[in-house]
Amino acid sequence: MSLSSKEAAETLSDVERTAQRSAQAFSYRNTSPHLILWGVVWLIGYAGTDLRPAYWHEIWLVLIVSAIVIAMVLGHGIRGRSDTANSWRVLGLMAVVSTFIAATCAIMWPVSGMQFGAFAPLLTGAVYAGLGLWVGTRYVMLGVSIIALTLVSYFYLPGHFLLCMAAVGGGGMILAGFWFRTV
Repeated sequence: MSLSSKEAAETLSDVERTAQRSAQAFSYRNTSPHLILWGVVWLIGYAGTDLRPAYWHEIWLVLIVSAIVIAMVLGHGIRGRSDTANSWRVLGLMAVVSTFIAATCAIMWPVSGMQFGAFAPLLTGAVYAGLGLWVGTRYVMLGVSIIALTLVSYFYLPGHFLLCMAAVGGGGMILAGFWFRTV
């Protein structure tokens, strides 16, 4: 039995759709533990900064360095093998993003603590939303949610901004991490 050209085209189209959905599900599953990790960092970091504002540098430095190491270990576990080149790329990307944030704040100085506290989540939301245009709708929804909740917290709840960012930023990323697992 031979296939008509129409049947062959439909079959190839089905295979392509299946491959795209599989890649998307794989991406969501791989991202899930990292979202949970960075959600915990945001939760502890913003809450710690609210409780001990004089120590915000130390709080965030310890959290970010620890999370980078954990993220590299998680990356090895997800792939089931050591991928040193990819780990160094991730570390390099973190260095680029950190340098970008520091350079932007230096150029735009003076920056208040609240402005600085809102900048990283806005950048994170923009990256997730942009990534979602290629990878999947859940990334777009996560990015837009982070941006919207950051703006609402900044403009309408300035007295509780840091706690809002701990709850909605950190908690939201943790929930998104579990949501990404449900694919």
